[in-house]
Amino acid sequence: MFKIGSTDLPTPQNVVYSHNKLWSKNTGRLDNGYFVGDYIGTKKKYEITFPPLTTSQFATVTTAVTPSDGFATVKITNAEGSTDEVSAYFGDLTVESYSWHNGIKYAINAKVSIIER
Repeated sequence: MFKIGSTDLPTPQNVVYSHNKLWSKNTGRLDNGYFVGDYIGTKKKYEITFPPLTTSQFATVTTAVTPSDGFATVKITNAEGSTDEVSAYFGDLTVESYSWHNGIKYAINAKVSIIER
């Protein structure tokens, strides 16, 4: 499952899942090397790579990752096989190039990062 807001997205070719730890701004190493700081929590990040997309599919992805207020609800199958639902913002959507196959134009290696709010 991969949905942004009410839009179903194409099944990703690859997803890199990250659980990023958040620390207080006073975090760091003391002169003796001892680590100090306050653990705040963990946020999820999903780095999505899509299979070749038609121009229509690419337009759907572009619209979905460009919400008007910058944030959207994302539902995605996680690495354990269950579904995560997070409020998220999005990194830059990139696409390597276009390719033509049987007269149809495809977006190749489209990628975007989804970061839990």
